Amino acid sequence: MKAVVFHNPGLENLRIEEIPNPKPGPGEVLIRVKYVGVNPLDYAVVSGSTKASPMPHVPGSEFAGVVEEVGAGVAGITPGAPVTVYNRLFCGSCRHCLTGWTQLCETGGIIGVSTQGGMAEYAVVPAKNVERVNADLKDAATLPIGALTAYNMTLRASISPGEKVAVVGASGNVGTYAVQFAKMVGGEVYAVTRRREVVATALSQLGVDVVTPEDARRLAPFDVVLDPTGAANWGLSTSLLGRGGRYVTAGALTGSEVSLDLRRLYGQQISVIGSTGGRRADFKTVIRLLEAGRIRAVIHAIYPLSDVAKALADLSSPGRVGKILLEI
Repeated sequence: MKAVVFHNPGLENLRIEEIPNPKPGPGEVLIRVKYVGVNPLDYAVVSGSTKASPMPHVPGSEFAGVVEEVGAGVAGITPGAPVTVYNRLFCGSCRHCLTGWTQLCETGGIIGVSTQGGMAEYAVVPAKNVERVNADLKDAATLPIGALTAYNMTLRASISPGEKVAVVGASGNVGTYAVQFAKMVGGEVYAVTRRREVVATALSQLGVDVVTPEDARRLAPFDVVLDPTGAANWGLSTSLLGRGGRYVTAGALTGSEVSLDLRRLYGQQISVIGSTGGRRADFKTVIRLLEAGRIRAVIHAIYPLSDVAKALADLSSPGRVGKILLEI
């Protein structure tokens, strides 16, 4: 099969190679991959800032396709079924898994980071990570990272109807879903972006107001700020919060080190909340919401597998709104 492979970290080391088709073992499923989401996580894996195994490595942590074959002991999943894949590996028996927080599994990992990933014609995954989907597979491929991360951020923020919510970095894949989920639970939602003139049309179609950072400061205080971008927007995001405000972060794309004034934190009873991935049960919910038309994928571009380097470079394009996909 054709696959994106690197033998040593570095974007310059990416190759399209012919490698043997994988075979599903007991409790596993072989998927004929149709679409793969391109994410900052993939960039980190390929560049070497996030260590991947095994090597040589096939990246790709977010994908959808069709079941080709099932391994021994697999029930309820049949060849030909359209599916997408929950990308967090989980044991099901540690204390976090038993309380439902599968993304916090004590022995877990991420498909495409600690296993071979989906940037290939075929991929093997645990059967318990596979979820049937009755929707366009292009849209389904945006769910495992983008939508689920945004859903968990919204959940962690405990947004009440009528609360004012700012989504910083709203033009990315997580951001486009975050504005939808925050609106769904009753928030008064503002999409905050420094590229308003470029992305306003696409974001306003999601039913939210699109504002610049300067506009957002005039609209402050906010009850909640959802920010998946990292250190570069820390100052902006925290400045928007009012008394009792909640800041939720799910990424460090622009840096991980920030300065915090503890006096403001306790004096105004502000909460700083971490959020990572999402629960297996919530992945099912997100899929059902897509199938019901209550959320929609925003897709910026679709590249062939051979253009994986261009797709990774497009992550930093100033005109990008939403998801970049590879089509297999």
